[in-house]
Amino acid sequence: MQAAVFRGAEEIEVADVPQPELEPDEVLIRVGYCGICGSDLEAFHTGMYEPGLIIGHEFSGTIAALGSEVAGWQISDRVVVSDALPCGECVPCRQGRLDACASLTMIGVTHDGGMAEYTKIAARALQRLPDNVTLRRGALVEPLSVALHGVRRSRLKAGDDVLIMGAGPIGLLTLQCARLAGARKAIVSEVDPVRAALADRLGAAAVLNPTRDNLSVALADLTDGLGPEVIFICTGAPAPFREAVSLARKGGQIFVLGVCVEPVEMDFMTVVLSDLCFEGSLAGRAEVPAAIDFIAQGRVEVDALISHEIMLADVVAQGFTPLSTPSSGAIKILVRLGGEG
Repeated sequence: MQAAVFRGAEEIEVADVPQPELEPDEVLIRVGYCGICGSDLEAFHTGMYEPGLIIGHEFSGTIAALGSEVAGWQISDRVVVSDALPCGECVPCRQGRLDACASLTMIGVTHDGGMAEYTKIAARALQRLPDNVTLRRGALVEPLSVALHGVRRSRLKAGDDVLIMGAGPIGLLTLQCARLAGARKAIVSEVDPVRAALADRLGAAAVLNPTRDNLSVALADLTDGLGPEVIFICTGAPAPFREAVSLARKGGQIFVLGVCVEPVEMDFMTVVLSDLCFEGSLAGRAEVPAAIDFIAQGRVEVDALISHEIMLADVVAQGFTPLSTPSSGAIKILVRLGGEG
């Protein structure tokens, strides 16, 4: 079968690899669509994945085979997966803190993922797609679960003002989730005009360009001089991490959803004097069912985020390259493997 294999920084090879062999508790999935994630892009540039890994953790597909111990599933069932799998046995897991699992595994990050014709996963990770959610939309369940998990974990309350820094897929989904959670004003900071325009279309109270606008002044005007209660950092660029400290309201929260691999200098004097809270969250394992439901009910717009649909053979030239080019207009790029099942 064909798969996108990570070979190192700036090198992903579409190679012929063996089809996965199932353990008794696993299922084989014929992949329909797989998204290119921001963390995949970071790995492409920095080499932070292990060479030989089949990438991809934002995917949907149909069950092609069942392990001998798998019950409750049938061939051709349409599914997505919870990509973060806790062990259930370590101290954090026994305390109910599954996202802090000491042995957390993540498909497409710690072991082979879904940017392939077929992939395998433990049956306990499966989530069923309803009939009115296409496999194409299903590939957006994982990023939506990340945004939903962050908003639910944050201190956001109905009537609060929030700032979303970065209008990539996670930022645009966080914008929609924050509005659903009752944010009075959901403000977006974004430099790319295509992404900024989409943020405006999806209901941002204002869209600011940090290269043109004075964010402190603009946010003061928009939030009665107080600043946002919650700032969601949805980018891997280091600048927003530094800037957020001076933009948040006193007693506010800075919630990190973006993956920044570079060390960032931080003004911790302001953190202390402004009584700020810093938090972050990993994945959105528990929110996958809710993310499916949000898409099924049309509460969150995902089709508008899909800017390109490409074939596996073109994953670097038409996937990673445009995502690395600021003027490309790329937002969410889906790799079509098996298509609709």
